[in-house]
Amino acid sequence: MIQHIVLLKWQAGTTDAQVDDVFAQAEELVRRIDGVEQVTLGRNRGNADHGFTHAFIVSLSDDDALATYLDHPVRARYLAEVLSPVEAERIEIDVPDASSHRRGSGASRSWDWGTTRHSAIADAAALRWEEQHGEL
Repeated sequence: MIQHIVLLKWQAGTTDAQVDDVFAQAEELVRRIDGVEQVTLGRNRGNADHGFTHAFIVSLSDDDALATYLDHPVRARYLAEVLSPVEAERIEIDVPDASSHRRGSGASRSWDWGTTRHSAIADAAALRWEEQHGEL
């Protein structure tokens, strides 16, 4: 299982109704892209001041499903027509469900750092951040 985690910061003036519409239209990702198992949507309940107020997590069956998802025209349309008009900033990261700590059952790890695959979306987001903020 791969988790495609997206953190969102909205443009000034974005309404709750617009955010609800962004999330409602995410159903298309599940219905129309093979390998997308689930999309979890939510508002940050903490009080961190980083400005990322919402997230959605796309659960994908495997690495092949991730590749399909990232290049799928339904996702491209969703980003261009639904999300991009109201987002100020987006961070995306792709994480395998390979290591966890669970209450009562201890740790489970199967990290394989040697096969880490970079996401083109994550690389593009990092480049945008560097262009906006410069090198530290």
